[in-house]
Amino acid sequence: MKKLIVSIVLFLLVLAGVAQTQPLKFMGISMNCTMSTFSSKLKGKGFLPDANGSRDNFVVMKGIFAGERVKLEVTCASKTHMVSSVLVCFNRSTSYTYEQLKQLLSEKYGSDYQEYNNLKEEGGYVKYVTDYVEWKNATDTVTGDCNRVVLSKCSYRSTSSFVISYLDGRNSKTEAVEKFSDF
Repeated sequence: MKKLIVSIVLFLLVLAGVAQTQPLKFMGISMNCTMSTFSSKLKGKGFLPDANGSRDNFVVMKGIFAGERVKLEVTCASKTHMVSSVLVCFNRSTSYTYEQLKQLLSEKYGSDYQEYNNLKEEGGYVKYVTDYVEWKNATDTVTGDCNRVVLSKCSYRSTSSFVISYLDGRNSKTEAVEKFSDF
C-alpha cells in the first residue's frame, strides 16, 4: 500500500512539472540558462560578441537572424546570471516590413496577441516605440509568469527599424526583483 501511495505522489509531482511552461527558446536555445552558456551557444550559431556595447549582465552580439544582419541585446539577472531577455534589433535597411514580421510571428506563436499604438520611451535608451504587438507565449501554471514575444516599430533616434523582444517570464521577474530589492 505504501508503494502505491508513493507511486501516486511521484506521478503527481511529475505531472505538475510537465504542466509548467517550457522555457522560452530563441533560435532553438532555451533561455533558461546562464548568460555565458547562452552566449557560447549563440557563438555556435555564428553570432559574434560586440565588446563596445557589452557590460555587466548585458551582452551585445551581431549575426544573421531570419536572413538579416541583426544586433542582439541579451540581458540577465545580476545575481543568478539567468537570461531574462533577448532583443533582436533589425537595421534600418532590413527587407522586412512590420506587417511581414507580425505575420511570421503570428504563424509561430498564434494569432492571439494584443496590439498597441502609443508612444513610449524605453528604459535608459533614447528609443521611441510607436506600434507594437505582444504575444503571450504560455503562462506558467505554478508561478503565473508569462513568456512574452513583442514586436516593436522604432522611430526617432533609433538605429533599428524593428525590435523583436523575447522575454522569459520567470527570469524577467527575478531580474526585476533583484533590481528593485534595494528600494
